[in-house]
Amino acid sequence: MDPQGAELSRGLRAPNAAALLIAARRNRPSARARLIESFMPLIARVARMYRHVPGVGHTELVQEGVVGLLRALERYDPELRTPFWAYASWWVREAMQQLVSELSRPMVLSDRALRQLARVRAARRSFACAHGHEPSSLELAEASGVPVAQLQSLVAAERCARTLEQDVTNRHGGDGALVSDLVADPRAEDAYDELATRLAAADVPNLLDRLNERQRSVIEARYGLVGREWSLRELGETMGVSAERVRQIEEAALRAMRAACDGNPPDCSSARTRPTRSRRVDTPRKPYPSARRRSSYIASR
Repeated sequence: MDPQGAELSRGLRAPNAAALLIAARRNRPSARARLIESFMPLIARVARMYRHVPGVGHTELVQEGVVGLLRALERYDPELRTPFWAYASWWVREAMQQLVSELSRPMVLSDRALRQLARVRAARRSFACAHGHEPSSLELAEASGVPVAQLQSLVAAERCARTLEQDVTNRHGGDGALVSDLVADPRAEDAYDELATRLAAADVPNLLDRLNERQRSVIEARYGLVGREWSLRELGETMGVSAERVRQIEEAALRAMRAACDGNPPDCSSARTRPTRSRRVDTPRKPYPSARRRSSYIASR
């Protein structure tokens, strides 16, 4: 503990300081304000440890340190006779480290991950000083004691985030394009797919004109061409048929539309929605001999 912290801790062990801690734990605003004012120099000293972290201001660190001090106040037990700053300093540093993790990295890391990341950094510096080159993933994992898969995740989380509007300088020194121009969007359609979609949408009215009225109404309702999408049961109740019958009409309409796209359009306007079944033609059978004729035939032989 530093001398200033030890001095404050000795001052807070006095009877009036114990009363101040008890009053602050009872959520008295004046007592909490006096407590925060007393430890503000120590909180500012801890905040100066993170002054080289980009994207994190000194004021934000001090505010998080005050939050950590109040968290320590809620968990502090005066009966254990532990110096208050010796107990509260851990909570102050933990709150500041959490803020640094949130603002300086694209993802929030836990305390355990931060400690492992610090161990990986130290192992990388030691290896580079001893061997004169940067270690590989296997060498760094062996030196730090962190598994390779977890090491790769930690290294990826340590990379600085870049905005899509950031300029990319080319190798000739001129102004390059934006990061958004170099990163492909997997959800975006390319020009060919977009054109094919537009052409297919333009052919839909022509394909619907080849269907009869019942098939067209089913397709429009099922795929939401004139409103919301209807289910098979809703269409069956509206048309007075079963859901299975609506599905058969839909399949027949889709077959007709596929045939029209293939260049062999059937006459759907007059066709029946249910396919006709071919009648079976029975061939004449030879008469089978009766039992009496069989017995007479056997007796004659």
